Amino acid sequence: MEILRSYAEKTIEKARSSLISVSLGLLPEVVEYQLRYLKRHGRLCNFDNPERLTEKLHHRMRYPLPHFSRLADKVLAREYIRDTVGEKFNVPLYGAVEMITASQFEHLPNTFVMKTNNSSGSVRIVPDKSREDIAALVSLGNSWLRDDFSKCRGERHYKAIRPQVLFEQALLTDAGPPADYKIHVFNPAEGDSYLFVQVINGRFGRMTQNLYSADWQSLPFRLGGTLPQSTDTAITTAPANLAEMLDVASRLAQPFGYCRVDLYLFEGHVYVGEITFTPGAGAFKLYPAEWDRKLGALFRWPEIPMSGAAEVASERSGHFHNAVNELG
Repeated sequence: MEILRSYAEKTIEKARSSLISVSLGLLPEVVEYQLRYLKRHGRLCNFDNPERLTEKLHHRMRYPLPHFSRLADKVLAREYIRDTVGEKFNVPLYGAVEMITASQFEHLPNTFVMKTNNSSGSVRIVPDKSREDIAALVSLGNSWLRDDFSKCRGERHYKAIRPQVLFEQALLTDAGPPADYKIHVFNPAEGDSYLFVQVINGRFGRMTQNLYSADWQSLPFRLGGTLPQSTDTAITTAPANLAEMLDVASRLAQPFGYCRVDLYLFEGHVYVGEITFTPGAGAFKLYPAEWDRKLGALFRWPEIPMSGAAEVASERSGHFHNAVNELG
C-alpha cells in the first residue's frame, strides 16, 4: 500500500509540473518569464537591469543572442571547438542524423553513445550493441527528435537548433562514465576572469557534486543543495590535467560574459562535452544567497552579439550539418 501511495504521489506531482509548464507557455511572454523566475527564486526578475547571476541567465533565456543557438548545438559547436582549441578536444564522432533507421546501426561500432544535439538528458550509453533491441533504440532516438526542448524550461535558443541525434565514442571506464568537470567561466568588464569547477560524478548511479576553485580549494558557497559531496580521492584530488582543462575552458569562454564548459578526462585526454549558456535554466539557488549577486557582478553586461574570428568560425559551422547527416 505504501508503494502504491508513493507512486500515486509522484504521478500527481509529475502531472502537476507538466500542467504548469503547458500553462506557462500559454501566458503572455512577460508574464511567463516573471512567473518562471518567481516560482524558482521567490521574487520578480529585473529584466531591465539584471544584476544577479540567475537574473542574467533568465534574461538570456528570454532574449537569446544568435550565437547561443549555434554553440549550444552539440554538432555545430564542434567546429568552434576545433578552431579555438583544436580538433583533439572533440569527442570522436561516428555520425549525426535527423532521422534514425535500423540500418544506420550496422555502421556503428559495438560500443557507442547516442544523444541529441539540442537538449539535456537525452543520452543513451550502448556498451554492447549485440545485446540491444535495435528497434527500441530507433524508437527512442526518433522520440527525442520530436521533442521541443525549448519549451521545457523556457530556454528559447534551443528552438533554433535543428534536431539531430549524435553517435559518439563511448568514454567508459570499468567504473562507468568519467566524472563531468563543469567549469564556470566569468569574464567581467574589468579585471581577471573568475573560474570555478563543479565536479559531477556517478551520473547514472549515486550522483555527487563537489565544488572547487581554480586552484582546487573549497569554495565559500554551495550550488543547489540536494547532491551529496564525494569523498572519493579520485574526485577530491585535483586532476593531473587541471591546468590544461582551465585553459581550454577559458579560451572557449573568452568571447562571453559567462558560460559553462563541460569537460571529461578520459585516459589522460581532455574532451569537451558541451558549451552551456543557461545552466539549469537558471533554476539553481546559491547558498549563501549573496553569491547570486556576487557572481552576477563578475558576468560582463550588457552582452553583445558574437563577433570577429569566433563569429566567422561559428558561421562556417552551418556547413557541418550536411557533412555528418548520414552514417556509412
